[in-house]
Amino acid sequence: AGVDIRYESPVARIELESAANGLKATGVELASGEKILADRVVSATDPKRTFRDLVGFANLDIGFSNRVHRLRSDGLVAKLHLALTELPDFAGLERPDGRLIIAPSLDAIEFAYDDTKYGLPSEAPVIEIAFPSLHDEALAPEGHHVLSAHVMYVPYKHKQGWTEQARQALAESVLSSIEAYAPNLRTHIVGQEILTPLDIEERFHATGGHWHHAEFAMDQMLMMRPTYDAAQYRCPIENLFLSSAGCHPGGDLVGAPGLNAAREILR
Repeated sequence: AGVDIRYESPVARIELESAANGLKATGVELASGEKILADRVVSATDPKRTFRDLVGFANLDIGFSNRVHRLRSDGLVAKLHLALTELPDFAGLERPDGRLIIAPSLDAIEFAYDDTKYGLPSEAPVIEIAFPSLHDEALAPEGHHVLSAHVMYVPYKHKQGWTEQARQALAESVLSSIEAYAPNLRTHIVGQEILTPLDIEERFHATGGHWHHAEFAMDQMLMMRPTYDAAQYRCPIENLFLSSAGCHPGGDLVGAPGLNAAREILR
């Protein structure tokens, strides 16, 4: 299709020049110093990173910059990955297929969320569990499996900071919660990884470690996502388009923001 895909080529900034109604994007400059010119620039990074880091607030109207700065994008979900020698036994299940949710009651969800307001992960976290290797055998050696879990209501900013001790305490509480339903879980673990929202930010460059790039709240949804003047995939910079989870309708694995952005670009 005439497309070049560049690996390990981080973008340092979006190139701009004067236009009739302000500024327009003319390409990107890579961290290496190489410049790539383009008629259109499409950014799939989160809105804060796009406008604050790649465009620069100095190149934007102060009102627009303030709205971007105020976007709430602190993540509240951690990830646990386990490498297992075999599937653990979950009480009452012949096979732990599909999505398994540990959320015993509405109160349990409320209490888990409440802990994060004070900068601490819950000791009884809400957890969503899946075993991807049940559907893709290439993810683990024959007979082995991987567990992938979303741990809800884990603060981006830990009250005492995200030290290694704090990470291990989080992992321990998650494993203990799962063990209540799969008592033999630990006997099968050969490797584990816990990623806090801070880790997700640092590894995957999503501001705040939020997997949707911005909270789903009434003032950050639909025609207000991520903020007005940038809610229809276009923005105040001519020829610059947004296509990330920070756009309508948000993240997950549906690709809808990219599809909608493409339709807007092709108009």
